[in-house]
Amino acid sequence: MARQARTVIPGQAMHVMVRGNNRETLFYKDEDRQIYLEWLRDAARQFSCAVHAFALMPNHVHLLMTPQNEDSLAKTMQSLGRRYAQYFNQQHHRSGTIWEGRYRSSLIDPDYFLRCQRYIELNPVRTGYESSPQDSRWTSFATHIGGNAEPWLMDHPLFWRLGNTPFERQMNWANFVKEGAPHWEDRQITESLIRSKPWISDTFSKKLFKDSPDLIQMRHRGRPKKIIPLNSDI
Repeated sequence: MARQARTVIPGQAMHVMVRGNNRETLFYKDEDRQIYLEWLRDAARQFSCAVHAFALMPNHVHLLMTPQNEDSLAKTMQSLGRRYAQYFNQQHHRSGTIWEGRYRSSLIDPDYFLRCQRYIELNPVRTGYESSPQDSRWTSFATHIGGNAEPWLMDHPLFWRLGNTPFERQMNWANFVKEGAPHWEDRQITESLIRSKPWISDTFSKKLFKDSPDLIQMRHRGRPKKIIPLNSDI
């Protein structure tokens, strides 16, 4: 069966996930995680991908990135995956693939961006590894609330709209994440990612794919409301 074409549009955010082969562990120690992040930073810079958020789980990784070119995402993930696999096999005296096939990816509607970022930073809590996002050492949550854990991350323009000052943005983000997400929202994000389909509204779909009607996202019931900054007049 032919591989399904990915929907990648330069300048549009992508939710990406990679898993360990047979759900096996990818990170055994903090050094493994730190090296993965450093090489993610390097590959993203080399191939022009802005990295907005991440969550490193024991056997899988979530990333939120905006590729600047059509091949930016593929080259970033290929370079990172190849480099980390070599390191992992050398460190743990093994051979063969460490990845479960190709990475999965989902194009994200700008109106849904912050919801997707919340989904990623709440992943350790949702899966039961941590009791709160503050306890998660290996997500981007600390950076977004002022911890400066990974200063190379690039905030999306929508994150900047959360406040006029860094403090306002950090407080508003912490409160938004603390609210949590409804179950249907988590289900939509997960389903879109697993099937590598865009998570976008009908309105955005018609605008984005008006010349390519065959590239249509999965249909969901309802539509998430726009995220309005707490200091907005709307």
